[in-house]
Amino acid sequence: MPGCSLQREVIGSAARFQIAGKFDGACAWDLAGRIQSEPLGDVTLDFSQCREFADYGIAVLANTLLSVPDKRVHLASLRQHQARLFKYFGVDVVEPLHEADSAPSLEGPTLA
Repeated sequence: MPGCSLQREVIGSAARFQIAGKFDGACAWDLAGRIQSEPLGDVTLDFSQCREFADYGIAVLANTLLSVPDKRVHLASLRQHQARLFKYFGVDVVEPLHEADSAPSLEGPTLA
């Protein structure tokens, strides 16, 4: 059984990825590739079904999020520790990453 599963859903003009299970390095690399090749510019990453997080996975994902200025990425259902780690890696999960972009939050903290 894999450590995590990633399910993509399109809601209007936005993509939503539901991450479930253990968010580890392998899962983060898989998700990073999907974000980079995502044709839609508005993306939500929903972590509500994650039972466990590896700090390395957050580092991998943070690096990816900082390298996709053409996307508005919303982070949903992060725990306090994970939100703090994203911030340590340069991703502010509350304020927009790209100030020229302004997108409404679907839920929870956002990265835009």
